Amino acid sequence: MVLKKIMPVFMFVALIAATTLIAFAAEEVTIDPGSSIDKPTEPAVSVAVSSSPAPLQNENDTQWAWGEVVNLDSAGKVITLKYLDYETDQEKDMLLIVDEKTTFENIKDFAEIKVKDTLSIDYTVLPDGKNVAKNIGLESPDSSAAVPAQVVEGNKSGAVVEEPAAAAKTPEPSIQQ
Repeated sequence: MVLKKIMPVFMFVALIAATTLIAFAAEEVTIDPGSSIDKPTEPAVSVAVSSSPAPLQNENDTQWAWGEVVNLDSAGKVITLKYLDYETDQEKDMLLIVDEKTTFENIKDFAEIKVKDTLSIDYTVLPDGKNVAKNIGLESPDSSAAVPAQVVEGNKSGAVVEEPAAAAKTPEPSIQQ
């Protein structure tokens, strides 16, 4: 009784395995009408294999760098940027070329960039290895260091008055006896 149940399942699994092996092992063979079956011809599909390696980077890929300007070449419009290489965790210098297609944020043009400015730069790498800036953004200083404006209680006009940093209220220490 058990043999009657197992035999069909075994036959089904064997049929699936054989079909799978045949499907993956089959080669497409073309036979000319005048040739014999014993002599197969070349496969109908040929695969071209390229021995040249693929380029490491597409020239249209935009990359990003953030760092401090350490040198400017006004004549050649070249920026030397000190940035952190996140893969090696080391500071490195990068030369970036500014061309007529470069756009700017928070500044008008190349002439406004100064040494020690912090820049955010989108750039592309040309096939010859040169870095061309596509967008340069001047990072503004951190505004959180500024003292926020407060309304003084005695001021009935409701005008906003800024307190100087030296006069900022500090908690008084409690003295216990």
